[in-house]
Amino acid sequence: MKIKSAKSSRFFSVLPSRLFFLFTFLYFFFSGSHILFFQEKTSLFIFSSDFLAESIKQPGGFLVYLSGFLATFSYHPVCGALIYATILWMIVVFSLEITLAVSGSKKMLIPFLAGLALFYLQLDYRYLLFNNTGILLQILFFWLSVRYLKGFIPVLLLPLFYFLTGGFTWIYLVMFSAWLLRQRPEVWLLKIISLWLVILLFFWLSKEFLFFQPAGTLLKYPFSESGTGSQIYIFSAAVIMIAFLPLLSAAGKKNPFRTQIFRVPAVIAGSALLFILLSVIAVLRYDKKINRYFRVENLFYQGRYQDVIDYNIRYPSGNILTLFLNNIALCETGRLNDMLFHFRQSPDGSTLFLKWDISGEISRRGGYFYYTIGMMNEARRWAFENMVTRGMTPEGLRLLIRADIINGDYRTAAKYINILKNTLFYRKEAREYEKLLFDDRAVDLHPELGGRRRNRVRVDFITISGDPLINIERILATGQVNRKAFEYKLAWLLLTKDYPGISHEWNKLGEYGFEKVPVHIDEAATAIKILYGGQFVPQGQLSLNPDTEIRFERFLQVFQAYGNNLKAARPALKKQFGNTFWYQAFYN
Repeated sequence: MKIKSAKSSRFFSVLPSRLFFLFTFLYFFFSGSHILFFQEKTSLFIFSSDFLAESIKQPGGFLVYLSGFLATFSYHPVCGALIYATILWMIVVFSLEITLAVSGSKKMLIPFLAGLALFYLQLDYRYLLFNNTGILLQILFFWLSVRYLKGFIPVLLLPLFYFLTGGFTWIYLVMFSAWLLRQRPEVWLLKIISLWLVILLFFWLSKEFLFFQPAGTLLKYPFSESGTGSQIYIFSAAVIMIAFLPLLSAAGKKNPFRTQIFRVPAVIAGSALLFILLSVIAVLRYDKKINRYFRVENLFYQGRYQDVIDYNIRYPSGNILTLFLNNIALCETGRLNDMLFHFRQSPDGSTLFLKWDISGEISRRGGYFYYTIGMMNEARRWAFENMVTRGMTPEGLRLLIRADIINGDYRTAAKYINILKNTLFYRKEAREYEKLLFDDRAVDLHPELGGRRRNRVRVDFITISGDPLINIERILATGQVNRKAFEYKLAWLLLTKDYPGISHEWNKLGEYGFEKVPVHIDEAATAIKILYGGQFVPQGQLSLNPDTEIRFERFLQVFQAYGNNLKAARPALKKQFGNTFWYQAFYN
C-alpha cells in the first residue's frame, strides 16, 4: 500500500509539468508548424569551424549559434516541436526545482506563470528561439550554482558564462544576487560584491580591449525588440518573474493544513486550470492566415506548384505575398491567364510583381518572379542582397546555386554548394547540384534547370527593379521567345483593362506556342468584339470560342435584369461569373 501511495504521489506531483509538455508539443506539431517552418527557413546552421568562429566573435554569439543548431531540426516538424516544447518544459521544471531549493517545497505559481508567458510569446513566429534558450541557460546555471558549485566558483565562471550567453546573463546576476541576499550563506556579502565587480570588470575589458563593440550591444546582444516579435512588455514581465524567483519563492509560508489528503485534489484542480489557460492562449494566438501563408510558401519552395494552386482554391486568401507566389505557380503550370481571376488580384499589379524593398520581407521572395521569367542575373541579385542584409538562408542559397548553374557560372555556384553541403538537411541536395558543375550537357538534361537555361534572358540590359513591367517589355523586344514573360504581360494587360493592348497581342499567341486561347484573353476579346461593334477581328489560326460568347451574353442578361445597376447586380454576377475577366473589369 505504501508503494502504491508513493507512486500515486509522484504521478500527481509531476502531472502539471507533464501536461504542460504534452500540450505544447502537440500544439507546435499540429497548429504551430508554421512557427517551426519560419525559423528554420530564416537562418542557416553550418557545420564548419569558420562558421563557429564567426558566430562567437562577441558575447552572446554562442547562444545564437546553439539556438540556430536547435532550430535547424525544425526541418522535421516532429523534431522541432519536441525541441521547442522541451525548452519551455525545462524552464518550468527547473524553476520548480529552484523554488524547492529556496523554500523547501515546490511552489507552482511563478514557474507556471512564466512558462505560460513564454509559451504565449513563442506562438509569434517572429519570437526567436534564442530568447527561451537564453532564459533556460540562466535558470540552469543558477540551479547548478545553488546545488553544486561551492564557494566562489560561480563568480569565477561568470565571465565565461557572460561570453556564452551575452545580455541574458543579467538574469542570472539578479537571480544569484537575490538568492545570496535572501539565504545569506557564508561570506554572502563578499560574494555579491565580487559577482558584480567581476562582471563589470569583464564588461569593461570586453568593450575596450577584447571585442570592440558599443556598450549597448555588449549589454543586450543577442536580445532585440524585433527578436521578441515586438512583444517587449510581456517578455520583460516573464524575465522579471524568473529573475526574482528566489525572492518570490521564499516569500510564501508553508501551509500547515496542506496534507497528502488535500494535495491530490489541489493538483488535479491546478492541472485543469493549467489546461484551460494553455487552451485559451492557443486559441487566442493561433493566426489562421499566417499559418496558411507559410503552408503556401512551404509548398512553393518544394516546387509543388499544382498543390499551391489547389491549396489557394481551397483556402482563398487576400494576402499579397500569397497571391504573388500563387501567380508564379500559375505561370509555372502554364495557366496564368486561364485562372488569374479565380483568385483576388490587385489592380495595381502588386500581386503580379513585387517592387524592390530591401528592408522588408519582399526581398526574400521577390527574386522568384525573375527566376520564373528567365532573368537569372536579377533573381540572383535579389537573393544575394537579401543574404547580405539578413544572413544566409537555405532557400536563398538554393536560389543562388540554381541561378549560377543556369548562367554557367560554375565557380561561384561551387562556393555556395560547399556551404550547403555543410548543413544537416540540405547536403544531399547540394551533392546533386555538385554533379552538374562544369557539365553543360548534364545541366541541359536536368528536368528543371535545363528548360530554364534554354529560356533564360541572354541579352544584357539595365534592370528597373521599381517597374518590373519595363523589364518584361525589354525581354520581349529582344525577339527571344519567352512564353512566361509574355504570359505576365498578358496578365498585366488584363488587370489594367488595356483593350487595345489585348487586341494587339492576340496575333502573337501562336508565336509563343499557344495551341488554344487563354480563357481570360478569350473573355476579354469577346467583350471587345460585342461591346465595341466588332472592332476586334481575330487573326491567324486561333479564334474566339463560341461558348465564351454565349457565356458573355448570359453575363449581360444578368446585368440587364438588374436594370444595368452595378451595385444591385454584383451579388448575382459574382456568384455566376466571379472568376471571369468580365467581373474583374466591371468591379475592379
